[in-house]
Amino acid sequence: MEQFPKGKRLLTRLDYSRVFSKSKRIHNRAFTLLIHFNDNTTSSKMGMVVSKKVHKTAVQRNRIKRLIRESFRTKQNLNTAEYVIMAKPGSARYTNTELLAFLNQLWSQTEKK
Repeated sequence: MEQFPKGKRLLTRLDYSRVFSKSKRIHNRAFTLLIHFNDNTTSSKMGMVVSKKVHKTAVQRNRIKRLIRESFRTKQNLNTAEYVIMAKPGSARYTNTELLAFLNQLWSQTEKK
């Protein structure tokens, strides 16, 4: 399996707060996507928020995180920006294919913007 290198991740609190304060929001039933277009960024970076409100067990939260990382890795034609994906409460009830469909829908909406 391919790695998710540090260069593609949002790592610090400063990174996350920048995206949360100045971002466009796109959402569907399972996720909210925050996008911050930054001129200094040479490649797309992503962070994710999957809290205990999504599901109480770590197994389900980790499943959602794996699906988010996989969908971000496979998208080649994303705009150069910083992204934060937040899972909504109850998104753990969806199957893997449904979650991937929701994520692909979000990524396709970012390409239009």
